[in-house]
Amino acid sequence: MWWRHSNSRTRRYMSDKELFRKMIIKAQEIEGTRKLIGGSGLQIGKRLALDGCHVLAAADSSVELLEMLPENLTTVGNIVDVDDIHLLLEYPAHFPWGNYMSQRANRLVLHSDEHNPYLKSMEKFQEKLKYFSPSILVVAGLQRLENFPVFSPGDSGKLLEKLSSFLETVDVPIHFEMASFHQETFFDELLQYVIPYSSSIGMNEQELPNLWSKLLYGNITVVSSQKPRVAKVLDLMRDVYKISRGNYGKGRKRQLTRLHVHTLAFQVILTTEGSHWKNTKAAAAKASLTATRHVCGSREIDPKKSKLFMDDSFSKSIVPGSPRVQFNSNSPVSCWNEEDYKICVAPVLVCTQVLQTGGGGDHITAGGLVLQI
Repeated sequence: MWWRHSNSRTRRYMSDKELFRKMIIKAQEIEGTRKLIGGSGLQIGKRLALDGCHVLAAADSSVELLEMLPENLTTVGNIVDVDDIHLLLEYPAHFPWGNYMSQRANRLVLHSDEHNPYLKSMEKFQEKLKYFSPSILVVAGLQRLENFPVFSPGDSGKLLEKLSSFLETVDVPIHFEMASFHQETFFDELLQYVIPYSSSIGMNEQELPNLWSKLLYGNITVVSSQKPRVAKVLDLMRDVYKISRGNYGKGRKRQLTRLHVHTLAFQVILTTEGSHWKNTKAAAAKASLTATRHVCGSREIDPKKSKLFMDDSFSKSIVPGSPRVQFNSNSPVSCWNEEDYKICVAPVLVCTQVLQTGGGGDHITAGGLVLQI
């Protein structure tokens, strides 16, 4: 399977251009290989467009790529002769790797991308946006800038500073889709130039502890659970929300009013009461269904091809004595109010016949956003 580019847990840059070109040619000869639209921004844009939104996306594109996009998704950027290709090796749960076995379906990504890290289409996008009247601005794919070997020290910070100057001019909600960031200095740049402008943040079960640890202790965590308890996720989300709106939040350019955490087994959306965001319960349900449909590669959900990983109940916190929420099959999305915010938890029908995991988080994010804007 090969994509233009993707948000992945495991990605490696290849400096040998000729070897990478040969791998692309070889990949196309393998039975089952598919060519799809990639990139976090375009994936989110594609899902929003398929759900009925008119989308403007910043992307350097080839004529071939433009022909693959939905009609109501317009790209702004430079026309390139050849798209950057990212090679994704998808593998299912319990797949053997020598003496090891994968615990869940996942992917390995190889790329030699030298266009996306430079945010080359940003200026044209900013100019076009003045006439578009958007309901939301989504920032995604910044993982391309991290540890980019062509950069000199300070290059990523300069680009993010330029991005922050653009975000300063935006007067609609801004959603920032996180990724698996590992470099301390780059994460510091995100905390300085991007996160303070974000009214909504989306992340997975590995990225949430990363952000939590960075906000509380100033460092990135090296260990996180791939199958976290609902209670643990809720506690981390509460901390991130309160820190962002407390003393740390005094330096923010806009209030954080929404968090969306997507895991293999469940979705959690937290929204500030009285904020811009609406339909939180429906959004959690839509995100959950989008996860199943994307991974299975089907518009219809077949219960025979999926299963629940959640228990019959979950605790609202890891604090002893915390109340438990019972799972109700007739109304599976659980919502309640706390302080100045609302929390909704939706179980995911986990696909057991995986077609693709790449781009899953981006589609889930868009599925949750589309009902809230």
